[in-house]
Amino acid sequence: MNHTRAQEHKHRPGRRLTALAVTAVLAATGGTLAAVPATAATSGSNGTGTTATVPANAADAAPQEATVRFPLSAEIVSAGITGFLSRSNATTPEYRWTRYADGTSTVLPAAASVTGGVSDIVVTGDAAEIDDSRFLKVHDMATPSAAPVEVDLAGLGADYWFRGAIGSTLIVMVDTEEGGWLPHLVTVEGGSLTDRVVSGMPSGVCDLNATAHTAHTVLFDCGLGYNEVRGKAVVDLATAAVVSQHVQAGEPWRMLESAVSDTHTAWHEANDADRIIQVARRGTAERKQIKAPGYFGDDFRLLGDWVTLGEPRSTEYGNGVYAGVAPTPPRPFVAESAETGETVQLLTHASSSAPAPDGSLMVRGGTTAMGEGLYRVALGANGKPAATMVAPTGQATAMTLLGSNVPAVITGEQLTKGVDMSWDLSRGDAYVWATLVHVRTGQKLQWPLVREGGTPARRTVGMHWNGKELTSLDSTGPALNGEYAWEINALPDDGIGPELRATGRFTVTRPVAPHDYNENGTPDVLVRDAGGRLVRVGMQPSAAGDSLIRSGVSNVGPGWQVYDRMESVGNVAGTSVSDAIARDRSGVLWLYSGTGSANAPFSARKRIGGGWGIYDRIAGGSDLTNDGRADVVATDRTGVLWLYSGTGNANAPFSARKRIGGGWGVYNEITAVGNLAGGAAGDLAARDKDGVLWLYLGKGDGTFASRTKIGAGWSTYTDIIGIGDGNGDGRSDLLALKRGASPKPGSYFYAGTGDWRAPFKGAKGNDVLPADLSYETGF
Repeated sequence: MNHTRAQEHKHRPGRRLTALAVTAVLAATGGTLAAVPATAATSGSNGTGTTATVPANAADAAPQEATVRFPLSAEIVSAGITGFLSRSNATTPEYRWTRYADGTSTVLPAAASVTGGVSDIVVTGDAAEIDDSRFLKVHDMATPSAAPVEVDLAGLGADYWFRGAIGSTLIVMVDTEEGGWLPHLVTVEGGSLTDRVVSGMPSGVCDLNATAHTAHTVLFDCGLGYNEVRGKAVVDLATAAVVSQHVQAGEPWRMLESAVSDTHTAWHEANDADRIIQVARRGTAERKQIKAPGYFGDDFRLLGDWVTLGEPRSTEYGNGVYAGVAPTPPRPFVAESAETGETVQLLTHASSSAPAPDGSLMVRGGTTAMGEGLYRVALGANGKPAATMVAPTGQATAMTLLGSNVPAVITGEQLTKGVDMSWDLSRGDAYVWATLVHVRTGQKLQWPLVREGGTPARRTVGMHWNGKELTSLDSTGPALNGEYAWEINALPDDGIGPELRATGRFTVTRPVAPHDYNENGTPDVLVRDAGGRLVRVGMQPSAAGDSLIRSGVSNVGPGWQVYDRMESVGNVAGTSVSDAIARDRSGVLWLYSGTGSANAPFSARKRIGGGWGIYDRIAGGSDLTNDGRADVVATDRTGVLWLYSGTGNANAPFSARKRIGGGWGVYNEITAVGNLAGGAAGDLAARDKDGVLWLYLGKGDGTFASRTKIGAGWSTYTDIIGIGDGNGDGRSDLLALKRGASPKPGSYFYAGTGDWRAPFKGAKGNDVLPADLSYETGF
């Protein structure tokens, strides 16, 4: 660190005290403080996980076995003999010490700045940044009963800069009277503080590189300025003396990153084209060179002569799967030997690391096999590094689906309001998108999913489906009945781990609508032109809900001129959609079972029976017998009304006919209008030859109450169709058609009121029928 940068951090004269002070009695043995935060509360275990191997000091016995957890969304700060210090990635970070033995943890004071140093010692400061702290508290996390030791640094001089701790030794940069900065090692000795100035430092400004230290050594970065020759000075803590110096080459301002082990020192030497790491063996002039991938900021440390490198996991969104470009994964956490050039991959990724007292590394990262957590990286018997899980987070490195909230069945009422769906993922850093597919038709639509909450390390993603068909994001047509498949795809932002793909199914179900041929809950009208071509005209409510708009037209096919009577009859074949019947000119009645397809709404016809030529009017679609099945009525030429009850069997859709009344010869149009007024069953509307429309309310046994006059002037219409609920208000409606080339064909909507005395509102003209469609009849 150069002189200018150090001056920016030094303390003002007003913070100066005249003595180096210790404000708590120290119980020190072998240079180790015995202290713990007096105000810190020790919580219970923060979770259970896999059995972990505790990092052991070389002088210790065999490692213990314990169950510990690494906190979610946290990074490793330091590691000791009895536990480790972690820092959460939150707006207000939480520092937590977790014990290897039992997994219990201690949260450091919330207002403190915190650091640790290759031991069970944790140091807290009185400033937002611990570098700027004057008053320090030194906590020994191995001894939960002792109070922290308080240290006042002001006695060291007018200007000072705390740069870290290694065990109970505090590293402090002190400004000399000559304007230079020298490192001091402030250590506890028998209940008092010992201040040692490091000897043998090269001339110029030096600064501690906080990531370059072991339990026994600390590495300083030295130089006269950003554009001056720089060097590394390795200091032995026991003697407070420089034991090794190394001169750098290249661009000094890019060389602040360094690493040190008990046998080697490493640093960057780089130019615009390459990133070079020089590795020097301690006590010799020998140097090895590693050409490293990537950029500065990688996790860079030494394990003996092995250089560990790994690009940290990004928390930012990349360039986006929606542009067709997947996020680029960071390089894995690897170790390369400076002696042999061999490379070993240790983890799928790593985001932070810290040296352990025994010379190993503690690394926060993950593998797709073992998952996320804290790993110990140490040299094995073969001299190569290997990673062992110490404290799992309980989180998979490969993203997993933890649960979903998608209804198995969605009703028409729910679709009207829209449906919320959500999925709970094991990780929160991902692109996620959902696909819905209507299984029968193949209609498909994708949505990007947005975060809706959950813990920081997890993500609940959700979508609100507006209940519309899947033809486009801005579709206004109602969704189709039937089975749907959902699929979510989650691609980690950082590219670590495979893409998550999860699937499921749900069903949209509505009661069968009498004129619904494509299973979207809204009516369709079938019209035939003079050439015998049959066309399906789809409808949906207008924005105001007071009329209808056209939602699609499909050509059913030619050849329908062979029939002299056609009728929509609701579901009489036991399917989930409406059916139609047609009578040929020889009196044979044929059944066309609905398929639910807008473009091919009918299966092949089935012969119902002959003798239907005696009827001059046929109407169907209302449940007149209150058994849940649509029925058909027909009037013969003598005016007798006959009932054909529906069976739900496509091979024999109607029971034997039953006479239910006479005198119906006065009517030239009969229409099944559904249940208009909430009575026992479906109703009929009949128009007499004077153009008066009459309502017959069903009793539920196939018979009707006395007729009620609805209104006059209905002779202007060529077709009157009981379409069911057209505007989505739950009441049955009418559609009246005018056909022919002159005047122009048109349609008029009569919304139901629910009041049998005045069952329909006034007519609303609309453009349901295409202007160029000249039709002969509609049903």
